[in-house]
Amino acid sequence: MSTTQLAARLFQLQELDLDLDRVKAELQSLQQSLQNNYKLRKLQSEQQSIAQQLQASLQTQREAEWHLEDLTKRIEAQEQRLNSGSLSNARDLQALQQEVQQLRAQHARQEESLREIVDVTESLKETSERQAHELEQAQESWSRDNSTELTRQQQLEAQRANLDQQRSLITSVLEMDLLERYTLMRRTKQGRAISRVEQSSCQWCLAVLAPSELQEALRSPELQVCTNCGRILYYEL
Repeated sequence: MSTTQLAARLFQLQELDLDLDRVKAELQSLQQSLQNNYKLRKLQSEQQSIAQQLQASLQTQREAEWHLEDLTKRIEAQEQRLNSGSLSNARDLQALQQEVQQLRAQHARQEESLREIVDVTESLKETSERQAHELEQAQESWSRDNSTELTRQQQLEAQRANLDQQRSLITSVLEMDLLERYTLMRRTKQGRAISRVEQSSCQWCLAVLAPSELQEALRSPELQVCTNCGRILYYEL
């Protein structure tokens, strides 16, 4: 690839990058605008919070149910021992009866605790369902109110994807060192590393090029830069 062709490729890449910059800037601004909805964000935060509380309450309920089930099995096992007549010692029999009474008392307290937990869980479920409905309505309203912005966002996303694809095709034929040089120059030169030459002038800084500089830009095996602004010169044939 000749130097003139390289400069042309870089200029084409720069035009794509400038378009990408514009698209990304508009997308960012649009996304910030779309996200700047206090009511919707508040509802989303509340829904997330209640969902976490509901999950925690469901876990507490499961653990309470397991504990109650364990107490039930222990009571049944101890009552079977009492009814089996296997204990002849009065002291052992009395101790077992006391243990069963204690287990039944624990069982009663656990049942009451479980009922309270179930009430909390049911209340959280109702709140979660109500908030989910409110959030769905708010999202539908938001979508209607922002249909133009959402359509524009989709268009910009499509533009960005297309520009990225075109950019990849160009960069695939350029050497890494040259791309790094181009990228660095864009960062330090207001996004424009390449300047077109028109009417014997650098179009960025408007410095007039001497005839010898024009010849160098056309014939030199190295990319030529403007002696005034330092940008790579692109002379369109």
